[in-house]
Amino acid sequence: MPDNLNLQLRVAKERMFRLHKAERKREDLLNRVYEQERLIGRLELQLESEQADVERLTRLSLTNLFHTILRSKSEQLEMERQQVLTAALQLETAKQALLDAQNALIQVGDDLANYQRAADDYKKLMAAKEEALLNAPLLSRELERMDDNIDDQKLLVKEIQEALTAGKLVLASLTDASNSLEKAENWGKWDLWGGGGMISTHAKHSHVDDAKRFIHQANHQILNFRDELTDLNRSFHIEIDISGTLKMADYWFDGLIADWIVQGRITNSQSQTLSAMNKIRPVVSQLQKEFSAAEAALADLITKRINWIEESNLDS
Repeated sequence: MPDNLNLQLRVAKERMFRLHKAERKREDLLNRVYEQERLIGRLELQLESEQADVERLTRLSLTNLFHTILRSKSEQLEMERQQVLTAALQLETAKQALLDAQNALIQVGDDLANYQRAADDYKKLMAAKEEALLNAPLLSRELERMDDNIDDQKLLVKEIQEALTAGKLVLASLTDASNSLEKAENWGKWDLWGGGGMISTHAKHSHVDDAKRFIHQANHQILNFRDELTDLNRSFHIEIDISGTLKMADYWFDGLIADWIVQGRITNSQSQTLSAMNKIRPVVSQLQKEFSAAEAALADLITKRINWIEESNLDS
């Protein structure tokens, strides 16, 4: 029975390989058919245009007279006919290529029909082989060890992914805050130059309010990010704040000093925001690298487990 199971598994794996190969070929052929159909459409239009040129030259007109003066009509007609022939040959070649691709697609369809149960058969045989391995004391311990390693790696991937997602959310909020502060700063400069008035002051404060909202959001997200990093045995502390105490200064106190104070607060908030981004960005970048590496390690463990099940000798 073990030898027979191993043999069936090898056959099923080969059939599944054929199935996947046929699926890839079908996808390639479908793309090829689509491209050839588009090419044929363009060539048919080109052929119609070239044929129209020939017809125009065969009719008496001012155009014929023009060609007679600058170049003999027969030479021009011969050139146009050669272009028609070239376009016709290209069109014929494209149609033949389309037909070849369509015929190949039919053959691939037959292959897919022959191997359509390959994946299910392979899955069932792998389950039977795995069950047989679990009933073999020495082999079952090795399989359990691999499963434990895979479970641990899956947990690591999940934890890194959660931290990475949290970090990206923080960066997104800080980026929005920085953009709002930049707009507020630009309107503030317009105020300082004396060209803004109530409109620029209102626009500036509107962008400040947006920045406060984004930074409040970022501060909340930073707490979640810190918690996720703690699960990975890392920590950091960042907090940003924009006070609203000077917001009404421009409205109640007309003068350069009030504008200058508010502008300084905006500039300082932008500096804090950019500083926070510079601290968080390398952490997120490192998490991205670790996430990719952890996913690759997990895929490797799963592949090794599959290969071990396929190749294990139940008689040992």
